[in-house]
Amino acid sequence: MKSKQWLLCLPLVLLAGVFCNLSASTPTQPTPDIDQLVQETMAALTAQAPADTPIPPPPTDTSVPLPPATGSISGFLSYPSEFIPPLRVAAFNVGTGEVFYIDTPINQGGYQIENLPPGTYHVVSYTMQDPYLAGGYSQMVPCGLQYGCDDHTLLDVIVVAGQDTPNINPGDWYAPEGSFPPKPRP
Repeated sequence: MKSKQWLLCLPLVLLAGVFCNLSASTPTQPTPDIDQLVQETMAALTAQAPADTPIPPPPTDTSVPLPPATGSISGFLSYPSEFIPPLRVAAFNVGTGEVFYIDTPINQGGYQIENLPPGTYHVVSYTMQDPYLAGGYSQMVPCGLQYGCDDHTLLDVIVVAGQDTPNINPGDWYAPEGSFPPKPRP
């Protein structure tokens, strides 16, 4: 009986011997130096390509361009009366001919026209009742609207992107009819 038991254990003994033999015969690999690997990788990445190697062009920008920034014009309103009637205040782009305007209620003392593309403008205010009665931002305004000031030439107003151009006061209500552009219609 003991010989049978020995025979049953023999495969296990042989298997254990093989396993021990394999681990003893397998050479061990040295552990790599991580710092050295990182340095070698970085050196390879930063190495310059040979002079005859073509350099690919930079990627094409496929982003959508931003709309141009805009500016604004603001100032004070007046009218030669005891009140200020409802007005249409218009900014005429000298370069493009575009017209931008706002309508104001009765007795509004100030205005601001926003979202204007950068450029040069002329500013005129019009009464809502009479399309020919207009007050412009002309040479008369800095002259003080006094007797002897008779130049009704509209002044250039420069609009810069991202900025307000203040103190543009269309107060020359004394210009002869037809001195200013016609009132813009909606």
